[in-house]
Amino acid sequence: MLQTRHFRYFLAVAEELNFHRAAERLNLSQPALWRQIRDLEAEMGTPLLEREPRGISLTRAGAAFLEDCRDILERVENARLRARRIAQGELGTLHIGFNEIAGRRPEMPRFLQAFRRAFPEVSLQLHFLMSQLQVDALRGGSLDAGFLLRPRGERTDFQTLRIGEDDYALALPRDHPLTRREGIRLTDLSDQALILPNPRNNAVIYDRLMTRLRDAGVSARIAQVADNENTIMNLVDAGMGLAFLNLSFRPPEPSGVVLRPLADLTMPVDLELVWRGANTNPALAHLVELVRAQAEAPPA
Repeated sequence: MLQTRHFRYFLAVAEELNFHRAAERLNLSQPALWRQIRDLEAEMGTPLLEREPRGISLTRAGAAFLEDCRDILERVENARLRARRIAQGELGTLHIGFNEIAGRRPEMPRFLQAFRRAFPEVSLQLHFLMSQLQVDALRGGSLDAGFLLRPRGERTDFQTLRIGEDDYALALPRDHPLTRREGIRLTDLSDQALILPNPRNNAVIYDRLMTRLRDAGVSARIAQVADNENTIMNLVDAGMGLAFLNLSFRPPEPSGVVLRPLADLTMPVDLELVWRGANTNPALAHLVELVRAQAEAPPA
């Protein structure tokens, strides 16, 4: 059976056209090299060398085999280097999730640019997913990591790295009577139509908001559920109801929507990089290390 060493041995002999010099180059004894070449020719079923008193030369088969040897050895070396680089996390693919809030924060382009500079041969495949869908994808293995919002203090079986924080405010039309009231409270929403996060994709926040409303004695009038901030904002702007949006959200100008804090509502959430501890993608460790360093560094 042909092995890699047979190609290396033949390459040395074919390039030197001298068994003595080839044996020195390979750090082998001349008789051992001679036997290896003889075994190779027996395996090939044809002579590769012309052996004459004045020296050796390549047969036509040997000359063709020499070209293939060079190609095979180059491929083997490239495969070895590629496997080692993948194992070291310098080559490969990372599937990264991010939600709407993470996508608009200034940290995100900073993280991604820094990673691409440091590891240009790791392909970053980005997936826009709401936080709950990212959790499902992380558990299913289709995501390596995700940038998502998680209620502060919530237990998790993932590894997490906190990179920011946020909270919730009331979104309402600019001409709504409550915009003129000081210190809006949850009880002020008793007779208001509300637009809430879709419980199918954001069950945790939906449940927390419903609990806070019930605790305040408010029977929520849910007019609509929606999946993303821009949709919610447009529904508020259209007069469909009031909503809860993150404090970091900035309605575009011109817009008929304003944000107002609620005196008795605080639901802090953390923006985190989240991943499974059992994930074996070597490039993931580089991403986590880089994001940690970038998150701890002061803004430029």
